[in-house]
This record gives sequence, C-alpha cells and structure tokens, in this order.
Amino acid sequence: MSNNAKKVLFCLAAVFFIAFGVVTYRGYDKMTKYYNSSHSSLNKNAYVEGDAYNFIINGTYATAYFVLGSGFLLTSAVCMTGGLLITAIDGKNEKAAAEGREAAGEELPPL
Repeated sequence: MSNNAKKVLFCLAAVFFIAFGVVTYRGYDKMTKYYNSSHSSLNKNAYVEGDAYNFIINGTYATAYFVLGSGFLLTSAVCMTGGLLITAIDGKNEKAAAEGREAAGEELPPL
C-alpha cells in the first residue's frame, strides 16, 4: 500500500513541478515579449491600441501566472515531502521488524 502511495506522490510532485515550469514561462513571456504594430498580424501580447493599457493587461496576466506557478511549486514540495516521509517511516518499520520489535511507526508516542 505505502509503496503505491510513494509512487503516486512522487509522480504528482513531478507533474506539478513541470506545470510550475510551464506556467512560469508563460508569465515571463507575457511580461517580456510585447510588440504593438499597426499591422495586426505582427502584434505580440497586444490587446488594445494603447501601450499603457497593454502593459497593465500583460502585467496582470504575468502576476496571475506567477501566483499559479507558486501554487504548483508549493504543491510539488508538499507531495515530495509526503513521499519522503512515507519512505522514512517504511525504512524505520523495516528496521524495527528486522530487530524483532513492533513497528515503531504504528504506536503512539508517550505523553
């Protein structure tokens, strides 16, 4: 059971970390790659006629992407930490079983 949980947590951590990279790049792209031309086919991250309005819109988009990326990074860290904790608890239980004691992770600590 715990071996499957470890695999799932590590896979989720990898997926969320990749999502962090993609979303952070999208935010960086919105923030830095702006070009407004009179020819609409040449526009890059331009939505309206005024440059100031486009900078405000792109800044808002970039902030939203960076916040979303931060959430993905934190979620990835939580999943990775959970997988590492399960690995440590399993190792401790296997060591206790090899020594002939009860599994140390299954009992409550003394008060």
